[in-house]
Amino acid sequence: MTQPEMTLEEAAAAAQDRLGAVLFTVTVILPGHEEISRIYTTHPDVYAVGGRKRLDPSGTSPVWRETVVAGQRPFVGPDRGAVRDFFVDWETIESLGCGSIINTPVVSGGETIGSINFLAGEGVMTEDAVPEALAITAAVTPAVARALDGLVEGEPA
Repeated sequence: MTQPEMTLEEAAAAAQDRLGAVLFTVTVILPGHEEISRIYTTHPDVYAVGGRKRLDPSGTSPVWRETVVAGQRPFVGPDRGAVRDFFVDWETIESLGCGSIINTPVVSGGETIGSINFLAGEGVMTEDAVPEALAITAAVTPAVARALDGLVEGEPA
């Protein structure tokens, strides 16, 4: 059975309702594959839309990149230790009350075009939450692909 499409806002609401997400962000991989750009966030005061991060070791964990971008598999950081080990912005993450994370790849046409980032309190985002995170990701993938197309064409996401 095919899950209905979701908008970015609907996906954020589903993440909060179904997974207990405190922070929900959506990023896309920009042409050239050197940077990611945030196209949606539940906390724009802290993680602004349009914020960018390099896809090299100065901005992104090589393990995260290999898992999510290249491997097209979810990354699970179930506790503060994992968040601190893999994310350079861990202090900001913790300041929001988050201590666990699931990042799911957004795949369109066989290519990883971005990631959906689900963050919550320590111990909330675990392997048990991955199936629901993947279901939300599948439902919002068309909206992410349209947003990326808009960025590439120079339109607002």
